[in-house]
Amino acid sequence: MSLLETGVRVRVVHRGPQGMVVKQVTRRPVPDGLWLQCPGCRETIYRRDAEARQNVCPHCEYHFYVSAAQRITQVLDEGTFDEWDGHLLPTDPLQFADKKRYADRLVHEQKRTGLKDAAITGAGMIRARRVAIGVTDSAFIMGSMGSVVGERLARLVERATEQKLPLVIISGSGGGARMHEGILSLMQMAKVSAALARY
Repeated sequence: MSLLETGVRVRVVHRGPQGMVVKQVTRRPVPDGLWLQCPGCRETIYRRDAEARQNVCPHCEYHFYVSAAQRITQVLDEGTFDEWDGHLLPTDPLQFADKKRYADRLVHEQKRTGLKDAAITGAGMIRARRVAIGVTDSAFIMGSMGSVVGERLARLVERATEQKLPLVIISGSGGGARMHEGILSLMQMAKVSAALARY
């Protein structure tokens, strides 16, 4: 195959004394997102095949990224999730700045991920049994725990305790305490741990 100046792909069918006979080949573009390449084994995978296996490579068992919303869908009965404390939004009490102001970073991350912060909490049903559920998402500032993540998780545990609900927490993060909030983020682990001790 070669690419003409016009951008049309052609294939040489025959080279004869009168020159080359070419055949124009029209190719439909592959829709974006239809295929994945596995970082584990480098195999090309049909996206729906990976999704049918809970985002696990069928060749090498590599686990692809799973968002908090996808995890909730995977775990809960369909259509039963009710979000709690979605109105809580992070602020910039220290007016922290590194390469970018923290306030600007928050706005950027919210637009990029569609999340308000790194944790989603609420209630739903698993096999018709009501549970409290919290899921963190590494896509939002590495899933780090700031004051809103800590508050949402603490309230989740407290409601589960009050309502005597089974508690499911799925940590899809690895960011630790959010440095942009200083001591305020460090206090969150103690707050969540205290709520868990009362659960």
